[in-house]
Amino acid sequence: MQVKKLLCERVFGKAFHKHSLLGDKKFFDPFVFPVAKELKDNFEEVQKEITDILKNYDDLVVFQDVSPNQAYIPKDDGWRMFFFKAMGVRFKRNERFAPKITEIISKYKDIQSAYISVLGPKSYLNPHKGPWSGILRMHLGAVVPGHNECTLLVEQEPYHWKEGELVLFDDTFDHMAINNTDQPRAILFLDIMRPLPQPWKFFNWLNRWFSLTSPYIIGGYFRHKKWEERFYSKWK
Repeated sequence: MQVKKLLCERVFGKAFHKHSLLGDKKFFDPFVFPVAKELKDNFEEVQKEITDILKNYDDLVVFQDVSPNQAYIPKDDGWRMFFFKAMGVRFKRNERFAPKITEIISKYKDIQSAYISVLGPKSYLNPHKGPWSGILRMHLGAVVPGHNECTLLVEQEPYHWKEGELVLFDDTFDHMAINNTDQPRAILFLDIMRPLPQPWKFFNWLNRWFSLTSPYIIGGYFRHKKWEERFYSKWK
């Protein structure tokens, strides 16, 4: 496991930044990916699906229950998720709650993870860095209460989520999230393969396939399956 980590961070990680077709920076134009326009054009329908799922906020999976080794990131149990896809693995039972979102993201094989990320009232995520520079992260603001009170900070550069707007950033830079309102904030969260030339594109996909065998991914999958059983028992 340590060997894989060193390869990713010390070899591939630096190369992916250096050879990125979009440059090496914190923020990017989200519309370099076609999915951004589709989400923008279908925002009302996408927002409704997310708003309906948000009604089940108290039952959504808590981040640290799926990823206990990263329990230091959230302030409390207010960071909750509803997965459609994680590292290419689809969660088909969840997809039934969001047919439009599923229809859109299913068109793009470069989308590796897709889920609703909900940050609870008066909650925040501590500064942290993503482990894989082979992806870029896209957020679509869906339910954003307050006025500039829900903030993403990437290396201290602020971005305020707004409903219907998208942001694309490199999560290997130090970043944190803040919800300073009395209501939950919900976004659609996508991880998309970073555009790279060959052979780095090949190595990036190779790294992605190797990661599926890691205890981190396998353990998270089975912890999520246990949550699914609890969640869907109420719908029987």
